[in-house]
Amino acid sequence: MSDSILNSLESKSHIIIEAPTGIGKSFAYLVPSVFYAKKNEKKVIISTYTINLQEQLISKDIPFLQKTLPVKFKAKLLKGRNNYLCPKRLARAMESSNTLFETEEQLNLEKIFLWSKRTVDGTRSDINFAINENVWDSVCSERGICTNKSCGGDDTKCFYQKAKKELVDSDIIVVNHHLFFTLFDGVSDDKDGFLYKNDFIIFDEAHTVESVATDHIAPRVSREMLKYHLLKLYNQQKKKGFLLTLPSLHIQLIIENLLELNREFFFRLRDNLFSLKEKKPGSLTARVYEKEIEENILKPELDNLLKNLKALRFACKNEDQENELNEFIIRFTEFNYVLDEFLNQKNNEKGNDFVYWAEIASNKPESNVSVCSAPVDVSDFFRKNIFRENNSSVFTSASITINNEFNYFKKRIGGEKAEVLKLESPFDFHNQVKIYIPKNIPEPLKFNTEVYNEKLKEWILYFIRVTKGKALVLFTNSLLLKSIGKELSEILSEENINLYMQGTGTSRSTLLKNFKQEINSVLFGLDSFWMGVDVPGESLSNLIITRLPFQVPSHPVVQAKMEFIEKNGGNSFLDYSLPEAILKFRQGIGRLIRHKTDKGIIAILDSRIITKPYGKYFFSSIEECEVEIVE
Repeated sequence: MSDSILNSLESKSHIIIEAPTGIGKSFAYLVPSVFYAKKNEKKVIISTYTINLQEQLISKDIPFLQKTLPVKFKAKLLKGRNNYLCPKRLARAMESSNTLFETEEQLNLEKIFLWSKRTVDGTRSDINFAINENVWDSVCSERGICTNKSCGGDDTKCFYQKAKKELVDSDIIVVNHHLFFTLFDGVSDDKDGFLYKNDFIIFDEAHTVESVATDHIAPRVSREMLKYHLLKLYNQQKKKGFLLTLPSLHIQLIIENLLELNREFFFRLRDNLFSLKEKKPGSLTARVYEKEIEENILKPELDNLLKNLKALRFACKNEDQENELNEFIIRFTEFNYVLDEFLNQKNNEKGNDFVYWAEIASNKPESNVSVCSAPVDVSDFFRKNIFRENNSSVFTSASITINNEFNYFKKRIGGEKAEVLKLESPFDFHNQVKIYIPKNIPEPLKFNTEVYNEKLKEWILYFIRVTKGKALVLFTNSLLLKSIGKELSEILSEENINLYMQGTGTSRSTLLKNFKQEINSVLFGLDSFWMGVDVPGESLSNLIITRLPFQVPSHPVVQAKMEFIEKNGGNSFLDYSLPEAILKFRQGIGRLIRHKTDKGIIAILDSRIITKPYGKYFFSSIEECEVEIVE
């Protein structure tokens, strides 16, 4: 793997590598990258999906190599700028706290101020008390406000600007995928590098890159997002807000009007899309096919707000205040654009294939409503921006191939010309793993039946008892997870087995920590637990997959992708639904064996894997091991 990456860097080409768990892939890309970067005065950008991997790289792998390799190099983790405290904004917030915040918020601001005196890196992850989001949004680094001009300089106290300065001397910069695509937007025309003039990119956990890039190409706007930023400008009820520091009585009236229009617009949209009799009850998404499904009653008043905010620039007392004002102008310009683009579907007018939909947070009448859009196919974006000539990119993950072929992944991200490398697993699956598949469990249907639910519960309990806990149970349906979890919790408690469930208010990291520490515990997880879970040893000896992870075909994005494939002469099931399910299945299977000494069982509680013709593709995409069909 190291040799292949070095060859790719030296030839300025691109490579996609499937590197199974246990081979030490982070060392395999770090070592050649460091030597090549130092020799050619380049930077290494490493982009990951999970925080766990970032922490492993920064706290463990890179420090080890800094002590071991005969070449000196510097590495830095860069977080999104909103994670950093801006001392200048903090000072302004302290001065205007009576205007901006209520009493409780002022107390939180005071705690942040005291923390700012002792923090080393100034990032919110260093804070050990609850943060009020409204307060943090007023003191964190923000584009247009915390700039090099306003907060930079050799003796800067600004934590974000200091972090940026340290990057100049760093040979390795670690980011996450979301931050990479956020920063990348501004330099996509630069033909020599991705984030810097002279760099190359390594995407670890590369199977997630397509979905993250899709999110960044088309932003969303919600009712609560608009309301939140309007109230930051001026809150009539609390008599707080940024505009109270400026002569803005006329704008305060515009904001009051906009708050009412915002409520009315999203109420109408919700009523139009989610109150139809033929609409499936319980659905949280509604696809939008036509232009102008609602009149854009917000646009005239948003235009009016922007015109009046721009006219306030002359009244600003200093550059800092003007920067704050400009940030509001930029923010509301973006909201205005996204709403107009959604209602007029302007991306499709330009010849692009986009899907548009609305989303509600829950079926409660007052829940938040969002307008969303996404490109149906991002392969062209990657061809133009990532797989450019005279640049190098490395994509690596434990699960990229399907049936030992890279074709599906390459086509999805436009990497048809990239070199490929598939490495063998260092584990002996045949002796480390045994798969069990119940024969008599009913097939999962669109709407689960009582018979199915009862059988699923029985088999989950059966396999948990086989290993006396030590089980990670992966679900694809949150309601099913909660109902079965509720029924099994008491039974397992009587057998001295603690059950931890996602979606009960406990954070993912805490759930994993408890699961690791309590060897006989059981963890019920949804989507985010199918990947990025690393629990070596006895605590995870049993992996239970409740259902083959096919995507929900009713989601607008999935629908649109399937239609796009059919329109272009493909087979949406074979070319999209099945490959996506297999990749997710492989991610799930990968949770069990994390070390050469690990052993365990896998229970697949979906009979379709042995009754449907496509079942063989799931088996052919994982390592060979013993399979037993149980009655």
